[in-house]
Amino acid sequence: MKLRYFTLCAIAIGIAPMVVAQTVSEGDTIAKRIFMGDTVDAVAAKPKEFVKKDNWFSKARLNGSIQTDFLIPQEDAAIGTGEYSDPVLNNTYFDLTFNAPHISVGARLQVTQWPLPGYENDFKGWGVPYIWATGSYKWAQLTVGDFYQQFGSGLILRTYEERSLGVDNAIRGGRLKLNPVEGVAFTALGGKQRRYWDWNDSWIWGGDVEWSLNETFRKAFHPKFGMTVGFSYVGKYEGDEDIFTEDMTHKLNLPNNIAAFDARMKFRIHNFSILAEFATKNNDPNADNGYIYRRGTAALLSATYSSKGFSAFLQAKRSDNMSFRSKRSMVGVSSFINHMPAFTMTQTYALAAMYPYATQPDGEWALQGELRYNFKRKTPLGGRYGTEVRLSGSYIAGLNRNYPDPNNPVNPIGSDGAGAAFWEMGKTFYGDVNVEINKKLTKNLKLTLFYLYQQYNQAVVEGHGHNGDMVKSNIFILEGQWKMSKKCQLRWEMQYLQTKQDRGDWIAGLVELSVSPNWMFTVTDTYNIGETNLNYYSALVTYNYKANRFQVGYGRTRAGYNCSGGVCRWVPASKGFTIAYNYTF
Repeated sequence: MKLRYFTLCAIAIGIAPMVVAQTVSEGDTIAKRIFMGDTVDAVAAKPKEFVKKDNWFSKARLNGSIQTDFLIPQEDAAIGTGEYSDPVLNNTYFDLTFNAPHISVGARLQVTQWPLPGYENDFKGWGVPYIWATGSYKWAQLTVGDFYQQFGSGLILRTYEERSLGVDNAIRGGRLKLNPVEGVAFTALGGKQRRYWDWNDSWIWGGDVEWSLNETFRKAFHPKFGMTVGFSYVGKYEGDEDIFTEDMTHKLNLPNNIAAFDARMKFRIHNFSILAEFATKNNDPNADNGYIYRRGTAALLSATYSSKGFSAFLQAKRSDNMSFRSKRSMVGVSSFINHMPAFTMTQTYALAAMYPYATQPDGEWALQGELRYNFKRKTPLGGRYGTEVRLSGSYIAGLNRNYPDPNNPVNPIGSDGAGAAFWEMGKTFYGDVNVEINKKLTKNLKLTLFYLYQQYNQAVVEGHGHNGDMVKSNIFILEGQWKMSKKCQLRWEMQYLQTKQDRGDWIAGLVELSVSPNWMFTVTDTYNIGETNLNYYSALVTYNYKANRFQVGYGRTRAGYNCSGGVCRWVPASKGFTIAYNYTF
């Protein structure tokens, strides 16, 4: 094989100069060609002789990805790992997609027979739970099989996959998308929703229409003005269940059909953008609301501004009894038809993410705002390289319910539930203030200063208060990035969390060395200095080669909540060797 390869190379090298050196006859076009790194004149190829006609097969593409994560666990009584029944734990996903003109087909193989710690028992299994085919022609697209979909902000429908949480609530059925006129998009769908390795018995259907007036009537709108309106409907049919009142004397007459509606409008005026959205849902007794007969509502208002060197946004959300699942008796992270955004900053630092907020399905008021400003270079605050400052904050509170008995704030099963005045807020669920300063000191050195103040109602979010219901914390972080050479960069973090509640103070550190383009070495440690005096250490080595990513590591993982978008999963403490591999093709 090698001999054949070198022979072909030698023939090619010998023939190429002769081709280039051919005498150019009159009428031929002179073109530039690259040979052995030099530009030479050559006869240009005649288009009719060399241009191949595109066909369906030439445009077909096969794409995919592999993600696999292993844990070889070790028991550690000090951090409370417990016992492991399997010597190796693993989550593996293999996605394959075939794309060609007018058609796409895809499937996912999932192997989670021995899942990583923290996933529900129903998460175990293996097979092909996700398979789909899409056909499109001009302004129509039809999908059959499994698919994800979101209407508007997701207040009445959002199906998605989040592997770190074990969430995959895809719909299996059919979906039709139409774009008959520029700026008009229509979607209709129906099917059953996935729950791990099964599909809930209820049926889901719905439709959404969104109209961008500035796209339909381009001549009537200035380029810096825009307006979009949208309307959505989602219905659910679910059979009866035996749910009784607390005294077991009456069986609830549960509604089989639940309808939810959403209307929204978005304006864009120069650098300003405003979104207003309102959703409502029929009375839907379920495990989240204690089986009460009360209509659900959600209102969202968001305003953003962006210009060179400055941006800001402010948003507010009020939700009341908007838990919407394809199985009414379900709890946990599965079977949600809709999604309520958390309106809190997504924290990436270890200690800043120690107390993440989970959206409360019963209802809440949520406020969030942010300001960003870049001080220009060669100004007193900008310095030589400029300075970026970010200030943000969130506040989330419960609704001020009008319970018949204030001393017993409980909605009896089968009742209409206690109402709440629209503008009144109840007790604090969560609050934070974030200050971040990014400063480039030299050509090769950049620092980030970060401060976070948090109020975290542990009793509401986690269902218990370890040392008081409200955890108040101050978090200080310093991050540095030093470009040591063209191929070598060193990044480090120093973190400190101060609190008098829960488990007291924490310190954390990280050192990460990147050697471009292949290697990365990471060492981290998180230490509790308030109660347990335990170290949660880890060491990782990452290697990247083209589309491949390998990672091996060893260390401890602290027990806590893993959250994404206001949805959280409890992750128990673990210790051991980790192996991860990712490949995209």
